[in-house]
Amino acid sequence: MRDQRGSLAVWTALVMPAFVLCVGLGVDFAGHAAAQQEARAVAGEAARAAGQYLQVSEGRVRPDKFRAERAALDFVAASSLTGTAVADPDGSITVTVHGTFPTQFLGMIGINTLPLDATGSARVVSVIAGNEE
Repeated sequence: MRDQRGSLAVWTALVMPAFVLCVGLGVDFAGHAAAQQEARAVAGEAARAAGQYLQVSEGRVRPDKFRAERAALDFVAASSLTGTAVADPDGSITVTVHGTFPTQFLGMIGINTLPLDATGSARVVSVIAGNEE
């Protein structure tokens, strides 16, 4: 019986790092998924915020390119992300955001951050008497 002494400790020492890494994968990827969803929300809300800055051109309402893009970038700047905004003459506004998610456990294998990229868009539409113009 004495030769079995300590065998569980060796097995535990070999398996425990793999177990911690598996749990860490779940924690980090769940956190990344939540951060990615937040990035999509920021991009979408920034595009909608930009859609509030309008001008009338040829009898139709269009986004004011400079003010709309500035509003979208200001909205993105209030978050921890960076981004770009494009307001097209056709009424569409597209916001793309970028960022990183700091990992908690994946650093054990050299992965300290995961990328965050998302795009949101909005479209300004003129409606007169219930009809889209």
